[in-house]
Amino acid sequence: MMNAENFYIVATDPDEPSLRVNISGPYLTQKAAQADLDAAIDEAAELDPCARSYHYRVCKLDCQKPGVIQHMASHARPSA
Repeated sequence: MMNAENFYIVATDPDEPSLRVNISGPYLTQKAAQADLDAAIDEAAELDPCARSYHYRVCKLDCQKPGVIQHMASHARPSA
């Protein structure tokens, strides 16, 4: 069960600092999010090559919604 506040890996576009996206999460601990940081950046770059230039950090947020990566994984269709 998730907490009201959870840790997320958050990406910010350096050209538009107001654009902030929860890339991955929720994580119950900061340590778990930090351990997944490199993999989350790699996955984000597969979705959008520009993601390599984003700024990434682990944040504790009042949110229980899945990050972009988890959201896409839950809606992925098996290939035929």
